[in-house]
Formats: sequence, C-alpha cells, structure tokens
Amino acid sequence: MNHKKTEEHPLRAAILTISNSRTFSDDTNGLLIQSLLAQHGHQVVDYQIVKDDRAEIERHLHEWVCSVDLVITSGGTGIAKRDVTVETVEALFDKTIPAFGEMMTYFAYRRVCGVQAMAYRATAGIIHQCQVYCLPALPSLIKIGMEKIVLPEVFHLYSEIKK
Repeated sequence: MNHKKTEEHPLRAAILTISNSRTFSDDTNGLLIQSLLAQHGHQVVDYQIVKDDRAEIERHLHEWVCSVDLVITSGGTGIAKRDVTVETVEALFDKTIPAFGEMMTYFAYRRVCGVQAMAYRATAGIIHQCQVYCLPALPSLIKIGMEKIVLPEVFHLYSEIKK
C-alpha cells in the first residue's frame, strides 16, 4: 500500500463491536481497531457496541454504508447459536471478498490457535461501495487481520470499488 496516498485521502471508517458483555469502558477490541486505523491515517467517524442481535447489526450497517468508506466489526463471528454477525452481514453484501475469510483462517491457524481456527469465522464484502470486514473478537486475530490483510489492501480496494 502506498501510505502517502492514504494520508492524502484518509478513508472514513465506522467500528461496530458485537458483544453481549462488552461496554465502552472494557471494549479493548474496538479501541484496538480504532488505534490501528488512526495509525494508518484513516478517520474513525463512529464507533458503537451492540448485542448479538440481527436487527441492531443491520440498523448500524444500513446507517453507515452510505456515509463511510469502511466498516469494521468485531465479535459475534463464532459458531455458537447466539453468534449472528456472519449470517447477518453476508446477507447484505452486494459482492463478497471470499479471500479475506480464507486468509484470516490461514493466519489464525499458522500464528494464533492451530486447528481451533475452525471456530473463528471472518468475512468481508461490499455494501453500496462500502467495504465491510467482520473480525473475530480475539485480539490477536484482530491485530493480524488488520495489520496483515485489511490495512495493506484497504486503499487499493477503495480505488477498485470506485471504478
């Protein structure tokens, strides 16, 4: 990624933490995402926390996708019955970015948790020219996903979407 281009044209981002237990005072995952975006010159314009609830997730996405370039979610991506992020968000995609989930699984397997990587789902796609990335709630996977996949490629994908 050309870091200078990102600084000249920072992307507008929103962050959504999906958790039945996190609050703004203890949401280290949301703060990690916010910090990484800011370090790369992007502007975080909104940050919210919602329960694992389809309607709440959809409400925020519908509100944001027409006003930001990028949405990053964390949480609600597991395989438990209550985890609804992946199914909710994928139903809204105009286009999917399938390699994102595959790369996340690869990095999770190789660097973080071995075969337990099967339980940590991730997905990405485009909704109304807005990139949406759904990360697991594991801080080590958020860090890897942001540093190794999202941040190096986000501006290139932004340029491609606008063609």
